[in-house]
Amino acid sequence: MRLYLIPISTRRTLIYGQRLNKITHSQPSLADKASARAAKVWLSWENGKAGWQRSITDAGNKLFNRIPYEEWGLKSIPPLSARRRQDEADRAMVEVVYPPSIIPQQQVPAIIKQLATERNDVHRSRLVWSLVGMPIVAPFALVPLVPNIPFFYLLYRAFSHWKALAGAKHLEFLVNKNLLELSPMTALDALYRGKLNIDREESLKELLHDSGEVMLISSSDAKDIATTINLPALAIECERACAQVEKAISRETIKAQSDLKTESEKDR
Repeated sequence: MRLYLIPISTRRTLIYGQRLNKITHSQPSLADKASARAAKVWLSWENGKAGWQRSITDAGNKLFNRIPYEEWGLKSIPPLSARRRQDEADRAMVEVVYPPSIIPQQQVPAIIKQLATERNDVHRSRLVWSLVGMPIVAPFALVPLVPNIPFFYLLYRAFSHWKALAGAKHLEFLVNKNLLELSPMTALDALYRGKLNIDREESLKELLHDSGEVMLISSSDAKDIATTINLPALAIECERACAQVEKAISRETIKAQSDLKTESEKDR
C-alpha cells in the first residue's frame, strides 16, 4: 500500500490509500461476490435510458457525493490483516507521498494520526444506527417488483462505516508502530506552488498560517493532481473533497458574518 496526503485547504487534508500488488484469491469471499454483484447491477441501472432504475441511480449518486470525503478516504485504506497485527517481525514500511512545502515532514505522522481518529465516534454511532434501522425497513421487501431500497441503502451505509473504521485502525497501527516511510514529492509540490502562484517561502508560510481557512486547490485541479501522481482514481476523490470543503468554508463564513452582525446589533 502507498498513502497520499492531498491538502485541500489550509486546514483540511484528503488521505488516499493505493493498493499495490493486490492478491487475487482463487475463491472470492462472500463480501467480494456481493460487492461485485451490486456494482454490476448498479452499472446496468445507471446505463438505462429511463425508468425507476435510472431514477434510483441518479438519486443514489447524489447521496454518494454527500458522503464525507473523509469517509471515502478511510475506505480506500485496506483493513489491517490479523497476520500483520500480530506478527511483530513484519516491519514492512508504507510509503507516504505528500507536497513538502504545504505539509512539513515533522507534521506528517500527526496529520495521519488525526485523520485516523477524529471521526471514529461518528462512524461507530452511524454504523449502529444503520444496523438498528435495517430490521425496521426489512418488511418493505414484501412490496412486489420493487427492490427494498431503504434496506439496501442502510446495508451499504453500515458496510461503508465499517470499512472506514477498519481503514482508520490500520492507519493508527502504522503511526503507532512507526511504519511510515515519508516520501516528499517535488512534482506534486511544484503543482501546488503553481496553482497558488507563490514563489517566496515567506508568502507560502503567511498563507498556511493565516487565521482564516483558505482553499489550496479547486475541483478543476483534481485531474492535474491525479495526472501528476499517475493515479486516475484519485481525481474523483479530489473533486468530491474540494466541493465539500468549499461548501463548508462558505457555510462557516456566512455563520461568522451572521454572528458578527448579531453582536454588532447587541452593542447598539
